[in-house]
Amino acid sequence: MKKTVLCLLLSLLLLPFRGFAESSESTEFDLRSLAEDTVFLANLDDPEHAILGLERNADKKRYPASTTKIMTCIIALEQCDPDEIVTVSKRAVNLSEKNSKMGIQQGETWRMIDLLYGLMLPSGNDAAIAIAEHIGGTIDGFAELMNRKADSLGMHDTHYKNPHGLHNGDHYTTARDLAKIAAYAMENETFREIVSTPEYTVHSLEGRKIVLRSANRLLRDATAETYQPYSCLYENAIGIKTGSTHLAGKCLVAAARKNDTTYLLVLLHGETAPDNAKGRARDKYSARRFNDAIDLFEYAFEHDTVTVDVNDLLARGLPESYVDFPDPNESLAQEALYRIEWDTTDTLTLPRWIADGFLKDPFPEDQVRYTVDSYRVPVGEPAGTVTVDMDGRTVFKGTLIVDEYTYPPTPEPTAAPTFRLVEETAGATPFIITPSPVPPLIPLATEPPRRTGEWFFRLFRCSKD
Repeated sequence: MKKTVLCLLLSLLLLPFRGFAESSESTEFDLRSLAEDTVFLANLDDPEHAILGLERNADKKRYPASTTKIMTCIIALEQCDPDEIVTVSKRAVNLSEKNSKMGIQQGETWRMIDLLYGLMLPSGNDAAIAIAEHIGGTIDGFAELMNRKADSLGMHDTHYKNPHGLHNGDHYTTARDLAKIAAYAMENETFREIVSTPEYTVHSLEGRKIVLRSANRLLRDATAETYQPYSCLYENAIGIKTGSTHLAGKCLVAAARKNDTTYLLVLLHGETAPDNAKGRARDKYSARRFNDAIDLFEYAFEHDTVTVDVNDLLARGLPESYVDFPDPNESLAQEALYRIEWDTTDTLTLPRWIADGFLKDPFPEDQVRYTVDSYRVPVGEPAGTVTVDMDGRTVFKGTLIVDEYTYPPTPEPTAAPTFRLVEETAGATPFIITPSPVPPLIPLATEPPRRTGEWFFRLFRCSKD
């Protein structure tokens, strides 16, 4: 009995230490810390596959809420001219107060592009209906277009019933499918411009003005409308769309870019605020999905790595030699020809966003830094270093080896006439004056040659006076 109790005590004592060791050694992101039960993070170049294992329930069917409008927007952009005129119907504005709205009115006429800003920034359900009726004739007709598009993109776990995402039991998608339509839509320049805009002003053809503000707090510092601790502005954010209903929870499809790397993130079925939560307490819940997105993006930019061969960089234009660096202590600008020796036997493991910047063609020369330690080392010896930096960190180094020293060339004498003197008398022969040969430059470090006995003649030299 005593032995059993002793073993139990020992096991209880060891549990905290084992847990601490695992958490300190692990480099994986703890998905349990997120407020959303569905997570999918992928590189824009590979939208079907998560990176670093950052996915959870990615293929489970979920209600998409207003992230539905990504599909609505891209269909409108592909089927309509941006300046196409849309007339607002009664149905488009016959919405309850709980709906998010752009603010259009029955009978007004709007350009399609203005309705698309109203669709994506404040998530206007009224704009979604007006767009759907204009293109599909009816809501059902437009939903059929949405489902065709989804099938063509391989979104086989998605089914649409409306253009706005209000709850319908037969209106669903998955995080992986949402990443597919988001990646496809981001290939459209106008779509990218719309979803990255924090604020936009539109005018109806009748002259009524509406100021639209994005609901995506990654793009817009909304602290004037929320509470300071819950500002979620993120400098790398470039879109895309929020969503929220009681059954769908808090949803977010987001994109962030650093250098040439773009990540897509889908967060679905996030925790919502209790009905009795007010003010600061409610805003704390509203900010969770945006703060979770920032944490995931930062983790990806830092830990999603690729291996780069230095020889690949050399082939893409990494400098092999460089001529410059006049000696600042010489009146005659001495220059050195330096050879750069890179350690080509090494491979580099870099964050993907840094590697993408280095692997573009041509190589970004502004990331190369040259430092000369000495201007007076023998030819063939190291004279300084070369470093290649990105985002404030030194990625790899090289050595400057002196190949040779050079001086500016001596000007060559010219036989061409400098000018001509011509008498005013007609037919006079011109006198041509040519310049004298320029004497060679003598480096300051050497003494000019003296004639034999010159010191004797100097004793009897007379002054001009």
